[in-house]
Amino acid sequence: MVAAAAALIVFRLLRQPPILGYLLAGVLVGPFALQGRFVADTQTVSLVAEVGLVVLLFSLGVEFGWERIRKVGFRVVIIGAVEIAAMISLGYFLGRALGWSATTSIYLGAALAFSSSAVLVSILRENGQLMTLRGQLVVGVLVVEDFVAVVLLAVFAGYASQEDGGAVQVWPIVMKMTVFAVGALVFGTLLTPRIMDLLDYLKSRETLLIGSLGLCFGVGLLAREMGLSAGAGAFLIGTVLGDTRHRDQIARVIAPVRDVFAALFFVSIGMLVNMGDVPEYFGTVLIVTGVLVAGKVLAATAGTFLTGHDGEASLGVGTAMPQPGEFSLAIARSGSEHAAVGAQLYPVVIISTLMSSFIYPFVFKSSGLIGSVFGWVLPDRAKRKAAGFSRTIDTARRAMAPAKPAPHDLVRGVRSTAVSFGIIGLVIVAGVLTLNVGTNLTSEFGISADLIGVAILASVVTLAVPAGIVLWRVLADLSVVFARRAFVRFNVTRGLQVADVASTVIVSVLLLIAGVWLVTQLLEVMPVADMTSPLPALIMALSAAVTATLAMKIHSQMDKTFRRTLLGDGPGEASGDSEPSDA
Repeated sequence: MVAAAAALIVFRLLRQPPILGYLLAGVLVGPFALQGRFVADTQTVSLVAEVGLVVLLFSLGVEFGWERIRKVGFRVVIIGAVEIAAMISLGYFLGRALGWSATTSIYLGAALAFSSSAVLVSILRENGQLMTLRGQLVVGVLVVEDFVAVVLLAVFAGYASQEDGGAVQVWPIVMKMTVFAVGALVFGTLLTPRIMDLLDYLKSRETLLIGSLGLCFGVGLLAREMGLSAGAGAFLIGTVLGDTRHRDQIARVIAPVRDVFAALFFVSIGMLVNMGDVPEYFGTVLIVTGVLVAGKVLAATAGTFLTGHDGEASLGVGTAMPQPGEFSLAIARSGSEHAAVGAQLYPVVIISTLMSSFIYPFVFKSSGLIGSVFGWVLPDRAKRKAAGFSRTIDTARRAMAPAKPAPHDLVRGVRSTAVSFGIIGLVIVAGVLTLNVGTNLTSEFGISADLIGVAILASVVTLAVPAGIVLWRVLADLSVVFARRAFVRFNVTRGLQVADVASTVIVSVLLLIAGVWLVTQLLEVMPVADMTSPLPALIMALSAAVTATLAMKIHSQMDKTFRRTLLGDGPGEASGDSEPSDA
């Protein structure tokens, strides 16, 4: 903290980004400088860096909010997708050209793909450009980048936890991250507003701060227990809190803590850099930094231009992006902990971040100069074609944005089916996680794990029944609609009622078979006692009875939350999708 304070004062006076000062301060007081006179314990430094990253990602999530992420414009999604894909590809091919392994090259590409939200938002605010078109586009792209980075961090964390000699299974990690993200968003949206209302009711700033951090680290711990990144859990619960009415209060009380842990994170990252590696990797760092700056400017400019913006706006976005930050450092750090990633990745990314931080202020202000150079170099014909292309894209984008029509019966049915499947899946996952935690706790008190399994199994099945009923009604109605349309198509007028009954029976049988199969799978996952014995049977009956009194209310709340959080439905749309008509 002494080093961070000194570096912050110096770099504020020099009007340079604080992140640069923190990194340099970490290098100077780290275990690899001055024979480790100040700090010698790299393990503790790594722990501080991890805790700092969790708090930093949590604060970013609160700042953005899930609703803002969900509603982010399609234009910035395209810009972000083009930029991320281009930089990962550039980094991969650059790494391979440097003779690095495929895994190390992928990590390099991922580290180059993301910009520093903290630095970019701060510079835009200081230059009075935060609310301009440039600022809005840059912030939108940062939201896209941050969310993709959190997913990548979770994938890399899962990848690092696998056996080094085994084949890497990425899709199970992605599926696990998807399930965790949906569960954290839905259950978080369902529960956290009530928790925050309670904390606010207590009228204590300390309670609000510690309660918010408790949620941050609690969900981060849950993510870690699932083999994912703790930062991913902290970011997701932060986005949920960012949508509550307590967002401004949380942001105010968390800001000093965020600043402290951000300083600790960047300083501790710098501490892990061995300056003795600089001469060895200096040439590589120059190449990586050049590719980073040029690639970011070109990729973001091209992505913005493809969305229909003119050259000036496109260059403004492009020149604002080439500043790696917290996610780049976190990805490099996660790579340094994996045996399959080369040792050269971490120092190259850290030193490249330092070097690009010196260059970035000049690049940020260079959009006008670069535009003038291109205007002087490009022939008039090329400029006219580019302007015409931009106008065409912009016109097409405006024409393709009509007012949102009311959803068709089939669309409503598909949405309701997806929501019901999602609720059933979340209930099962929550039951399995509760069983794992409960088994560990009850073993300390000598309670049989089989009895806990019986109680949780009964609760899971009971809670899944309302969603199953809705699923049956929706699919039965849709099957009747399709049966009637088939009869009309083939000009058949007789046997319509028989077809309705037959289609409903078929759907009922199929869902019954699926339900029986699902229960048998749950019996394999959850250790249960002999349910014919009196005590397990009594526990199962009591658990089902208690849960049944709350099942419909819980289902209703989860249905509304699921639709509002993931599908963007308003309050009036949630209940209307449950029963599609056969008109």
